[in-house]
Amino acid sequence: MSYVFHGGENKRGRNRISIDIVVILIIVVFFCIRCIVVLNNYRERGAYAYVQLLNYCMPVVEELNYDASDYAENNLSIKNVILQSLGLYNLRFEDIVSNELTVFAQINRTITGAVANNNSGIQPYEINSNSVAMITEEENEAIAKESPAYDESLKKTLDEANPEVLIYHTHTHESYYDGGNVDEGYNYNTDNNDYNVVGVGDVLAKELQDGYGIAVIHDKTIHDTSYNDCYGRSNETVSSYLNQYGDFKLIIDLHRDSNSNRQAVTAEINGETVAKVMFVVAGNSSNYSSNTQLDNKLIEIINRLFPSLLRSTNIFVYDSGINAFNLNLSNNILLLEDGSIANTAIEAKLSAKYIARVIAEYIKNYT
Repeated sequence: MSYVFHGGENKRGRNRISIDIVVILIIVVFFCIRCIVVLNNYRERGAYAYVQLLNYCMPVVEELNYDASDYAENNLSIKNVILQSLGLYNLRFEDIVSNELTVFAQINRTITGAVANNNSGIQPYEINSNSVAMITEEENEAIAKESPAYDESLKKTLDEANPEVLIYHTHTHESYYDGGNVDEGYNYNTDNNDYNVVGVGDVLAKELQDGYGIAVIHDKTIHDTSYNDCYGRSNETVSSYLNQYGDFKLIIDLHRDSNSNRQAVTAEINGETVAKVMFVVAGNSSNYSSNTQLDNKLIEIINRLFPSLLRSTNIFVYDSGINAFNLNLSNNILLLEDGSIANTAIEAKLSAKYIARVIAEYIKNYT
C-alpha cells in the first residue's frame, strides 16, 4: 500500500492565505493613517467622529452625557471621515479632477474668481497663495461705487451716539473661495479681513452709516479660536453691548455658509454677480417665535425688492443650535449667512450693499 502526501499544495495554500492577510493588514493600516491625516487637517473642534463612535459602542454614555446642540454645526462625522479617507468626499467631475491634479485645482480657482469678477484674463501672483490673498483694483472699484440697490430717499441724519445696529461674527475667520486656507473638510478660514466675514461686515456697516445714516457698531472680536466655545464667547460679547446700550433695532451675527454648489448660492442682480443670503434660526431658542417673525419681515422685503438674492424664502431651522445660536438674547437678533465657500469675497461684499438697503427699509417701516 502506498500513501501519497500533498504537503506542497497545503503549504502553497497556507502561503496564499498568509499573503492575503498581510495585504488586508497593509490596507487597514494605510486606511487608519489616512483617517488620522483627515482628522488632523480638519479645523473643527469637539471630536465629533469620536463622539459618534463612542455613542454607538456605549449607548449609556449617549443617554447620560450627549447634547446634540453642541455638535449642530459639526460636519466631521464618521461617514465624512471615511469618505474623505477613501477620496470619495467630492464626486463632482471638477472636484475629482482637482483632487487628482493640483495644477487643475489652482487653475480652476483662478478662473472662477476671474469670471466672477468679469476679468478677461488670469493674473497670477507669486507669494504664498495659501496664506495671502490680494484685492484687485477692479474689486476695490466695484465695492467703492454706488450700488444699484441704493435708495437715497431712505437716508436720515446719522446719530452716532445712538447705535441702531450691532454686527458681530461668532465664526470670525469664516472666509470665501478666494481666501485660501482650505482644509480637507473644505472649510475656508482666514484672518485676512479682505476675504472673511469681517470684511463683509465692514462693507455692510459702511453702507448703513454713510449711505443711510444708520449708526452701527461692528464688533470684530475673534470668537472662534476654540470651535465649541465660540457661541459662548460671542454670547459674552453681545451681552456686554446689551448691558451698555439696552437693545438695538437689529443685531446681526454675520456668517457664510458651507454649501459648495456655486449655482445655488450665486445670483445676477442689476448686472452684478452677488452672493445669495439665507436666514437661520435655532429651534431651541426661547425667542423662536420672535426670531422667525423678524426673519420673515426681512425675507418679505427682500422678496419684494430683490427676490433672487434669497437662497430660499424659507428660514433654515436647526432643531438644536449650540447655545441656541444666542438668538435668545434679544427679540431683534438674527443669524445671517451671506454667501458660502463657493462665492468670492467680492460677491459677498456686493451682496452686503443689498442687505443694507433691506435693513434701511426694515428700520424705516418696522421700528
